[in-house]
Amino acid sequence: MQKLIGILCLTFFSFNLNPDYLEWSAKTPLNFSDFKGVAPKQSRSKVKLATLISYESRQVQGQPPQVTVYNRVDRSTSWITLKKQEVLDIQQIHFNTSELYARKIRKEIKELNAKKVVDKEKYKVVVLKHTSTLHKIQRSKKVLLEDQPHLIRLWDKQIKDSLQIFKDFAK
Repeated sequence: MQKLIGILCLTFFSFNLNPDYLEWSAKTPLNFSDFKGVAPKQSRSKVKLATLISYESRQVQGQPPQVTVYNRVDRSTSWITLKKQEVLDIQQIHFNTSELYARKIRKEIKELNAKKVVDKEKYKVVVLKHTSTLHKIQRSKKVLLEDQPHLIRLWDKQIKDSLQIFKDFAK
């Protein structure tokens, strides 16, 4: 019995310590199997894409921090109930938009490093500024895109063009 409890605890902790993230990649677009979460019963929405921009920082005393920025989807909390290609395409645009802001963060972090800025708080401010802007944009686009395919095409082109402009800051 104790062995069974130990295995269950190990399984529980392993599950929680290894989240199911998908890193953004130009070569690997989202697909329906990336949405592994379960929609809440009362949800009116047909989809939820849980994107996450995060960073790791390492710093030697007196030196600028080395910061790595990630743009991921949390597959375990993302879900989709309407399996239509158009819905998936919109989610890809959201993920691409998140990648654009991750690249903007990487660009500013590189600029701070070039200036030999040591204060970690300055780097945090960059991350918070861009993630805040990203969340505002994502919320505003969600409403606009639902029944306006021409806006979807425009937004997609704008984001792809912007990703090209910031291509030097891809991970």
